[in-house]
Amino acid sequence: MTAVHSWIGLMLLWITAETNGKTPDVQLTCTFSEDCVLPCVFEAVGDEAIHWYRQDVLIQSCIHGSGRLDEADQHYNSRTSLFTEMIAYGNASLHIRKCGPQDRGKYKCLVTSSRETTEHFITVKVEAPIQSVSLETTRLSGFEEVICFSRDVYPAPRVNLFTEPAGLPDSLQPFTRKTADKQGLYSVKSKLKKLKDLTYICLIQSFYRSQTWKASLQEKEIFSVEGKDFIIPCAAPWKLQNFTLTWSFTKEHKSSTIYTYDSLTQRSSSLWKEKVRLVTPRGRDGDGSLQLRNPLSPEHTGTYTCILSAHQAKHEVHTRVSITLKSEKQQSESSPQRRIPAAVITGLAVAAVAAIIGMIKYRAGCTKSSKGHAEITEMQPIRVTVISSRAASEDTCLTEENENKPT
Repeated sequence: MTAVHSWIGLMLLWITAETNGKTPDVQLTCTFSEDCVLPCVFEAVGDEAIHWYRQDVLIQSCIHGSGRLDEADQHYNSRTSLFTEMIAYGNASLHIRKCGPQDRGKYKCLVTSSRETTEHFITVKVEAPIQSVSLETTRLSGFEEVICFSRDVYPAPRVNLFTEPAGLPDSLQPFTRKTADKQGLYSVKSKLKKLKDLTYICLIQSFYRSQTWKASLQEKEIFSVEGKDFIIPCAAPWKLQNFTLTWSFTKEHKSSTIYTYDSLTQRSSSLWKEKVRLVTPRGRDGDGSLQLRNPLSPEHTGTYTCILSAHQAKHEVHTRVSITLKSEKQQSESSPQRRIPAAVITGLAVAAVAAIIGMIKYRAGCTKSSKGHAEITEMQPIRVTVISSRAASEDTCLTEENENKPT
């Protein structure tokens, strides 16, 4: 144990000698336009003098013994301060109000006293995080384009817009532009010509790689027949957890939400009741595909929009659905009133034909019989009696009675 203790003591002496009594640097990221506190802690003895530097420029100082706070740099004096009431307890942290890009850099907290001198170094980064990413279709250039857009980001983020499947020609590579406003905040825009049957994906990553936002967009078209169930697909290119799903229906510029689902609470609501259902139970892995049951042509033809939203991720699908009426043949086959057995139809047809043939034979028989009687009784008087009370016509069969008078 003695050897181990001696080795640890030598290591501590070496570290002290190498760092000259300095504490390791602190890496700190401050949020744009928000307050930030740079830490500086020391062992208080009562006569400390505190000096804060940024890039070797004095920005704040305080002599604790006199209780006096010196004004150093006018640019920082209006936005920086020390917690004077905490200095007696060994806290000389620097408070910066409303941080901006000008506050980046390396800071030094120098504390001197009758006992010792200590230095604390803090490297400050300032970041305006990504708040949102939009991916949409426009037609500003005379042809349709897909644009990925984000704004008020600092430093300028990395943008990657691509398609699945890949393999676009060089002439259709994305064009990306980054611009800064007066505050130094960046707006980024990347655009790509729109082609059919592609999934557009945009990835925006912050400069310090602390954030990666994902957005994807699809546009589809589905044709179906009235009364036939079908599925409207909506599956994200990546797995999603704790997401929300929203389905909306647009017809004649009127839009309404028809289905919602929250994977965290597993709660769902449907405006169309039993008309729709989620295909994948609980929307596993970000599959929000919807089944439409027994659709009707006028009511359910329109645009269906699916939005899957999760932390820093969004997938959106626009599907144009056209539902056509059934043909007469399909309607007769599916209509309960018209489903007549083939045997019945055949029987009715045979009976009709037989009736027509019988009528023809009957008429022919009547005509032949009349002719025969006329030949036999040619020289005899004939008394004709009409069976019907109505006048005789071409369709009336007559009963002929022959009276043989004695010669």
